[in-house]
Amino acid sequence: MKGYAVRLVLTLAAWLILFGSFTFIVDPYHVNAWSGIPGVNERRTRAHADGYRVAVGHGLVETQAGTLLFGSSRSHDGFPDNIPDWPGGFENMAMGGTNAFELANAAALAAENDHVECAIIGLDLREFGDYPRADATYWLTPLAGGSQLQSHIQTSLSLDAFARALQTVIDNATGGSDVDWETAYAPENSRDRFDRELAKRYRSYLGYVYDPERSEFVLRGIDALLARGVQVRVFIHPIHSRIEEARWRTGIDDIELQIRRDLVRLAEARTPPPSRSPCFPGEALEVWDFAGFSEVSQSAPPSHSGEVLNPWYYEPSHYRPALGLVILDRMLGEETEAPVAPEQFGVRLTAETLEQHWADVTARRDEWLENDEWAAWVTGQYDIMDADPPSIEERPHVFLNRDDFNSLERRVSRIEAQAAAENE
Repeated sequence: MKGYAVRLVLTLAAWLILFGSFTFIVDPYHVNAWSGIPGVNERRTRAHADGYRVAVGHGLVETQAGTLLFGSSRSHDGFPDNIPDWPGGFENMAMGGTNAFELANAAALAAENDHVECAIIGLDLREFGDYPRADATYWLTPLAGGSQLQSHIQTSLSLDAFARALQTVIDNATGGSDVDWETAYAPENSRDRFDRELAKRYRSYLGYVYDPERSEFVLRGIDALLARGVQVRVFIHPIHSRIEEARWRTGIDDIELQIRRDLVRLAEARTPPPSRSPCFPGEALEVWDFAGFSEVSQSAPPSHSGEVLNPWYYEPSHYRPALGLVILDRMLGEETEAPVAPEQFGVRLTAETLEQHWADVTARRDEWLENDEWAAWVTGQYDIMDADPPSIEERPHVFLNRDDFNSLERRVSRIEAQAAAENE
């Protein structure tokens, strides 16, 4: 009996080692720079979505870039992965489908990297909605507070990661891939995406629930960066007027304004130390808004054939890096020209500017409805939805709890104490 038990334990241990080694070597999330085997994992076909968290978690520990970009897929797709001539280096650390919970903890992790000097954080409605706190793979990464070694072990033994690794090998051997993801921005699909997004976003906004504590949560994560002398720029993403109108038609424009008020209030309540090596003119922490029916958001949709594309947007919710670079130029104080003119694209939000800014947004919407050649068709589509509203997707409503706040508070307080001791 004893011999059988020993053999059973050894067999299970061997299987765990083989199982974990396979996942670690294939490295489906592309965490290890050395892991690139032709015909096995040269193409990381399954590294998107949940894999962003694994790669970003390790990247925040290892990066030597001075400026890091955070946010959702809008940040990920709307900016280059890196900007070669950016002083000190620039790296895109965005994660598709993220929210305030993940971003706050990502900020805390980044604050422990001595190379980081500036952080740029893109935000939108989703970051503050009552969505699940984190993607499942988040808990496998250093984002959750564990070490890199612990993360490697957890990922290697994860069934989900093993499935991703197995599919990566199959894709490399057969030429397959995650086709839906790779063709999402294909030119021939562009006009269809411009049109289909209206109903998708309308339905999403109908069921939107704002969790005001998420504003406090993400700012508390930013406190860790500020304590280390990291300059922070928070900005609200630009979206196309077609989708902005969905927000007004579903009645959540008031929520958008409240989110801006909350961000401004929380930002101005802070008195951070001077940034140790600022990348932008201005203060250590600023909030900017790039939404609001600007001229660039009113640009024409692509042609049906895909031969003529919108130069600024892949589809109404996701902009191209050409526009992301203009966002950086505006915050840097560089000259820009229409349709990204400074008087309407990129406004720094303060207690003094916010209400006038929102009045300007309202006026631009009225002008768009009156004069834009596509506005009649867009509003007609929303009229149909208003008359027969689509069903709201049923999902659990998740709100942050005391454990979430206490966990983040411990991380940030430790970083603040270390920073205070270093500055004595």
